[in-house]
Amino acid sequence: MEIRRYVSIVRRRWILLVAIVVAALAAGFLITPRGRTYTASSTLYVGSRSVDLAPQSGQVSADRAAGLDRLIQTFTALVPTRPIADAALKTTTVNRTEADITGGATAKQIPNTDLLQLSYTDRDPVVSVAVANAVASALVDQIRSFEPRPTATDQVISVYQTANKANPNPSKLPRNLALAGIFGLIVAGALIALLEYLDITVRSADDAERLLELPVLAVVPATGHQLPISGAASIREGFLQPPRRGGARVG
Repeated sequence: MEIRRYVSIVRRRWILLVAIVVAALAAGFLITPRGRTYTASSTLYVGSRSVDLAPQSGQVSADRAAGLDRLIQTFTALVPTRPIADAALKTTTVNRTEADITGGATAKQIPNTDLLQLSYTDRDPVVSVAVANAVASALVDQIRSFEPRPTATDQVISVYQTANKANPNPSKLPRNLALAGIFGLIVAGALIALLEYLDITVRSADDAERLLELPVLAVVPATGHQLPISGAASIREGFLQPPRRGGARVG
């Protein structure tokens, strides 16, 4: 019974449902960038290379590992900043702005390691590689200026691997359209439910039984704009009608 009622609601409100879903899909299509983007990544090593890894040295401990993780988180937060972007632009000849560098550069720690992966996304693969390496060098120089060390092997951060190519990123259009369609269905469902809640019109015997909580004994069929007429009036109209051809008039 409830399934039939829901189907009836959908059939009655299908225009509204389709309009909302189509509008959501159109919005998802319009906000999705059309051009292909490329991402290049370079890898940085965080930690002094002069650390003695022997267990009896006491230089390898849980506290030291936690300290390195804190350093990596700090360096990650430094990547999309204005000083790093300015320093990277000074070492490259790419036609990009400071906002482009800070908006396209990201960094994350490779799980369970002391390595920091720095990436840059751009519409040009050559620019992606150049900026990724420039930002990595700028970050290393900036940190070394903050924390100078006596020897080259005792530096807290260094470039482990430079970017040599940029990989194309998959299009976000299918995902955005799917999310937009789901969002449109949710909004349409909520709006239709609100309209049905505010609508008190009784459209069927099932609606009457559901609202009154009483069984329906009889149903008067719909007659459109014509009102039901009595039997006496129907007989009088029969007497007043002209006789049919080939028949006799009743009188």
